[in-house]
Amino acid sequence: MDIAGYIKTSVIEWPGKITSVIFVPGCNFRCPFCHNPFLVKRTLNLTLIPEEEIFADLEKRKKWVEAVAVTGGEPTLQPDLFSFLAELKKRDFLVMLETNGSRPEVVEKLGESNLVDFWAMDLKGDFDDYQRFVGIKDSQIAEKVKKSFNLILESKKDFEFRTTVVPSLHNKENLEKLARQISLMLGTEEIKQRAKWYLQQFRPQNTLDPEFLKIAPFTEQEMKSLQERLKRIVPQTLLRVYN
Repeated sequence: MDIAGYIKTSVIEWPGKITSVIFVPGCNFRCPFCHNPFLVKRTLNLTLIPEEEIFADLEKRKKWVEAVAVTGGEPTLQPDLFSFLAELKKRDFLVMLETNGSRPEVVEKLGESNLVDFWAMDLKGDFDDYQRFVGIKDSQIAEKVKKSFNLILESKKDFEFRTTVVPSLHNKENLEKLARQISLMLGTEEIKQRAKWYLQQFRPQNTLDPEFLKIAPFTEQEMKSLQERLKRIVPQTLLRVYN
């Protein structure tokens, strides 16, 4: 599998677990606010890390590293993803997979293979206007993401959903619309009480579209205000703020 970055230990990726983080290159979205443009565009000067180096380092950290998170880019584009995750499981690591949900057929097969212990999926914006948030033209993209959402719920594994809140793209109206869409898909009250939806504060750093470097993020207080509104619809609406 192509590996473009590696964080040896992290305590923030998977709450409650010490995790190593692997970044893969390439993405089928072009979200203008993305802060990993070198991974999205897969630049020619990208240096890849051999798998054997990763596995050798993970073995040395096995006494305290419990899990490995695979993120990107978009991991489900990687043709060797299944064999890589199977090797992690063989070595007794828990696996977290971060995805944009655009390839439900891969999500389904991963679920059937029991290779993922924790799912983290981005929800870019309300589904009626999804192409605007992800920067591509695909009339079916919202339906694909919805299908991945439902497959993750059905997997019976731990999961969280995430939305990076970007001024100029998001406001209380379209976030409330997304919240109602999420609530409808969650279905039962039992699932609503355990389904975590994180509102992530936008960071104007290294954005794919340079114009987004000029956008000031919502303040922590503004994020908290949005959280309180949205909790009325999705009870487990949580925050990740960085300032």
